[in-house]
Amino acid sequence: MRLSHYEWDPEKDLIAEGGFSEVFKAKDLNSEGRYVALKIYKEAVSRGTSGSTGQKKYSLEKEFAKIDGLSHTNLITYFELEYITHKDAMGRDTSYPVLIMEYAGEGTLNQAIKNKISTSEAQDIISEVAHALQYLHRQGIIHRDLKPGNVLFSKDRTKKRVAKVTDFGISQDILSDKTIQQSMTEGVGTPHYMAPEQFFKRKFGLNGDISERTDIWALGVISYKTLTGKLPFGHGVKDYELIRDEIISKEPNYDVVPERFKACIKKCLQKNAVDRYASVSEFIKDLNGQDNSENTVFLGNTSQGNTVPPQNIKKRRVWPLVLTGIFAIALSVGGYSFYKSSKVKSLLVGAWDAYKTGDHKNAYEQYLRASEYGSGEAFYFLSTLNQYGYGTEQSYEMAIENADKAVEQGFEMANFQHGWNYYYGLGHNRDSSKAMEYFGKANKAVKKLSDAGMPEAQNVYGIMHRLGLEVDQDLEKSEALYEKAAAQNHPAAIENLAYIKRAKKEYKAAYDGYTKCKDLNRYSCYRGLAEMYRYGYYPEKDTVKALELYTTAAENSDVQSQYWLGKFYNKGILAKRDPIKSISWYTKAAENGYLDAQNELGIIYYDDKNYSEAGNWFQKAADKGNAFASYNLALIYYNGYGRPKDVSAAYKWFLISAEKGYAAGQYMTGKILEFGEAGEKNLDKAIEWYELSANQKYASAEYVLGALYYEGKGKPQDYQKAKTYFLSAAAKNNRTANYMLGVMAEKGYAGAINFVDAEKWYLASAQQGYMNAQKALANLYYSGKLGSTNKIKARQWYLKAAEQSDTHSQYRAGLMYYDGKYYYAARKWFEKAGEQDHAEALNYLGVIYELGYVGSKDKTKAYNYYLQSSNKGSSTATYNLALCHYYGKGVSINRGVAKTWFNKSCNMGYSDACSFVQKNY
Repeated sequence: MRLSHYEWDPEKDLIAEGGFSEVFKAKDLNSEGRYVALKIYKEAVSRGTSGSTGQKKYSLEKEFAKIDGLSHTNLITYFELEYITHKDAMGRDTSYPVLIMEYAGEGTLNQAIKNKISTSEAQDIISEVAHALQYLHRQGIIHRDLKPGNVLFSKDRTKKRVAKVTDFGISQDILSDKTIQQSMTEGVGTPHYMAPEQFFKRKFGLNGDISERTDIWALGVISYKTLTGKLPFGHGVKDYELIRDEIISKEPNYDVVPERFKACIKKCLQKNAVDRYASVSEFIKDLNGQDNSENTVFLGNTSQGNTVPPQNIKKRRVWPLVLTGIFAIALSVGGYSFYKSSKVKSLLVGAWDAYKTGDHKNAYEQYLRASEYGSGEAFYFLSTLNQYGYGTEQSYEMAIENADKAVEQGFEMANFQHGWNYYYGLGHNRDSSKAMEYFGKANKAVKKLSDAGMPEAQNVYGIMHRLGLEVDQDLEKSEALYEKAAAQNHPAAIENLAYIKRAKKEYKAAYDGYTKCKDLNRYSCYRGLAEMYRYGYYPEKDTVKALELYTTAAENSDVQSQYWLGKFYNKGILAKRDPIKSISWYTKAAENGYLDAQNELGIIYYDDKNYSEAGNWFQKAADKGNAFASYNLALIYYNGYGRPKDVSAAYKWFLISAEKGYAAGQYMTGKILEFGEAGEKNLDKAIEWYELSANQKYASAEYVLGALYYEGKGKPQDYQKAKTYFLSAAAKNNRTANYMLGVMAEKGYAGAINFVDAEKWYLASAQQGYMNAQKALANLYYSGKLGSTNKIKARQWYLKAAEQSDTHSQYRAGLMYYDGKYYYAARKWFEKAGEQDHAEALNYLGVIYELGYVGSKDKTKAYNYYLQSSNKGSSTATYNLALCHYYGKGVSINRGVAKTWFNKSCNMGYSDACSFVQKNY
């Protein structure tokens, strides 16, 4: 198979396979002898869809953007995110994400431990893993699933084995529902390596949550196993709950740990996160007996917020530039030609001089005047200034409009602006496919202008080479282009060069670069400086100063800083949690068209049940085509939250999100079509949407398809297919699917009757609070199908279902208390069932009052309950009613009336009534 310039054999080159992806070794056809690893996800997506569910799932592309550009000796490098197309079940082209990564072919730490390693080798490996973790934490990334299987080995140029951490940043629940264990812990993890707070956050977590110290726990477990070959908790145990119980309550056997490592590991494995190392740096210091700074390369954001591809960067000299009349030329079919209008020439030169010295207002005014003469270059710079709010109001809409005008005037480089906005979802829904289309259109023009010496084109071409945007990815060339543009005092190039310097750990140079462009009133450089202070690159770490710089940038229309301040105050990062400030900053970013901020506000207001305001923000993002916002707006209409219930409007927005590949939207579109909630029913079309959603492993859609096969509705009845879908949904903790698997096991559908399996599936569903499963489980225990009647367990589950107002369970609970002579408890549940007209419950209430089981006898009350029960069809109550008339209990003796009631009970099949009539009449 082939994808771009990578080639592999699916059978021979398979490295690993899991439930959510397959990993292949692939040959890079553009580089002799180079191999990469391709991680191909099994869940389909639509290109460019930014979506996450109401449980805040983020799109794969957004998650990739967070880790794209991370570079460290002991991390697996992520190169790029691609898509491979296959036909889906409907015969449609469907895209599957492919993560292209560094290939490490020397095995895993798991394998190394099995083969036994020396103590000195173990220390080297632990140190390397720690340095990788230290780097991730400095980038704000918590791994959450650190384990020996996620530590790979490669060899450096000296043939030395090097440990590399993988599977950071992107979790499996991005493209699918959470697993059972993830739902229980609210934190990704493998049980043996999970910290106590991944089971009970509030009890053990730092400030009641997951933190970097969660990874430090896992580092301690890895260290223990690497040194001893054994796990500190649950060694040889597979049961999830037993492992959990050991982790939260037992201490490891430290006698098997080499003496010099005991203190380190003990510190890592403290139950309470607050008692562990505050940072990985402290662990490294203790491990090695000194303060070892990490040898890392950080490649951070550009001024526009992009991330840099992870490759080694070599220092390049600044190329000398000889430029003549650069500001007096514009793009034409043959390249640069002098503007005929000296007026335009003068305005462009003046505007550029103002722009590069930070006089943005003057620059904007002169570009605006030049645009009146039809200058494409002027429109291009107006677009840039609009984009970032320099010298004018920040507006993505105006940025897009001016970029269009620039292209209309023949300035093709402006296509880069369109590509950029689609690439990062600025003013548009994120769409990688469209972005690449525009980058391709811009490529030729950017190169010509760059070769001619235009600093703006050199900066843009540097970005394109750095990210591989329709050109070869070449970081050396990118740096050289930045240096050329920076030599001409291009502010953005100065900033981008500062990022490169930071990546090369030339922190002083990076700091100087940020400071220089900050002094040119480039507020994204304030953000760059803020990150230097936040992480302590240079000078020392100063979170107060970092917050101050973020705030200055945000106050001057740096939208990303506004968004980040919203997140900081929402999560309590750099400052105390402050919901009011969080909303204020999110609002500023959202009002400037930042889609992520609009969605965050929608989520905040939705969670606070301010549905009207939530709907307003989701509406803004949905109007830009954002799939996540479209889905949430649909939910608001569907449920009538903050807006009049309008299923037709809900259907419209569900359909929009569905067509963009959003699995939850596809499911809801199918649901509305199946039941005709917005018009005529269309089961066939509903099934099409269910299948598209199920192809993305969306649990609710899988359950529905299972139910359709189970019932033979719209599909041939097929218990085996039904079971397959139910199993897939159940694996994602879908409680209804668990229940249906219990039903099938109890009835022997798709296999032999198996009450033990039925118990297992009912229990899984019942523990999730599903009432039908609780009742079914109670019935199973009560019936004795598992070998004997277990009334204790039956009552336990009847009570849970009864608390959810299940009438049958309320009656059963009352009956079991009655049999145990707990009459007050019995009365309580009989009354609840009686309120829902349960005939036998009403009859038992009559008995309780007739016999005085809850105080003095009350035969009148008993008579009334018998009468109510009889009217609901109880033959027993009818018999008791007859006895009341016969003996004068609660009513006057009238044996003629009694006979009528005896006969009625007899005719209803109650044998005692028949016998009484024969004997006494």
